[in-house]
Amino acid sequence: MSNYFQDFITTQKQAISLVQNEQYEESLSLLESAKAKFPDRLDRIGHWKAGIFMLEGKEKEALSELNEVLDQKLWWNPAILMNDEELKPLQDSQEFTEIIKRCTERYEKEKEGMDSILQVKGNPQADTAICSLHWKGSNAKDYALQWSDPDILSKYLLGFVQSSQLFSFNSYTWDEWDIAEKDVTRHFHEFNKSYNLEKKEIILSGSSQGGKVAVELLLKNNHLGCKGFLALVPSFTGTDDMKKILEDNIHKNVRGCVITGDQDPFYEQTVHVVNLLKERGVPCKLIVNKGMGHELPNDLSDQLNEAVDFIVNKEAAF
Repeated sequence: MSNYFQDFITTQKQAISLVQNEQYEESLSLLESAKAKFPDRLDRIGHWKAGIFMLEGKEKEALSELNEVLDQKLWWNPAILMNDEELKPLQDSQEFTEIIKRCTERYEKEKEGMDSILQVKGNPQADTAICSLHWKGSNAKDYALQWSDPDILSKYLLGFVQSSQLFSFNSYTWDEWDIAEKDVTRHFHEFNKSYNLEKKEIILSGSSQGGKVAVELLLKNNHLGCKGFLALVPSFTGTDDMKKILEDNIHKNVRGCVITGDQDPFYEQTVHVVNLLKERGVPCKLIVNKGMGHELPNDLSDQLNEAVDFIVNKEAAF
């Protein structure tokens, strides 16, 4: 993971820890200092600061923080602010209504002409190519940074697809299934054509919502022709959708691996899905990280190697 992205995640965790200890002023100071270091993430920093101000009962300061972000030409999906419990007391104010109006205008404008993209990293000469789908609320650039370990970049050719479905400022979602399938299929074929993937082992991957989509796409008759799937902390919420996919489609010659943490909010449902896949004849390995929540493992490179070995059938199914 790049130092820039890791530093931002570290700052976020430090701010959360300070808030949990009711050290509000210390957290606000930390986040204010972070603005200069992470100018492209002012929307997240400003949102966090506004929430902390509300914990202190400082409505004027919270509104000022939100307006400052908008003045810097960043914005939010209005639903993010409207659904934030800490900001609820602001909803009757005219100033908050104006903030929501400004966000709505920017959100609707940005959605016009939105398109998906493909970002490629890694080693074009690698034996294995991985096409991976970002988290909900992320983008291809940020997601690629999470895979930027030199060992990963030297061993694999990586294609990161960014959804065309706008979620908020510089962040995207896979909510609409038909659009997600279209975006992934289009850029998978682009990736394939540009790098001659027929000569490589090809894996479809994704994290969180992207992991769930990757598994479902590949089990729908595997029209992409991938060797298997790799889902990182997938956001499975039940088994009904997976049961229907397994009943309605032929899923021969597909293997998969799921990497998650036992503190992930989707952990129990993920275990149920993995067991269901095994029961229905889909070889699937489960790697569980003790104490890990909804995040990628620190030793992603090692676990990625283990997952790939299983998917390309170098390790027996169990």
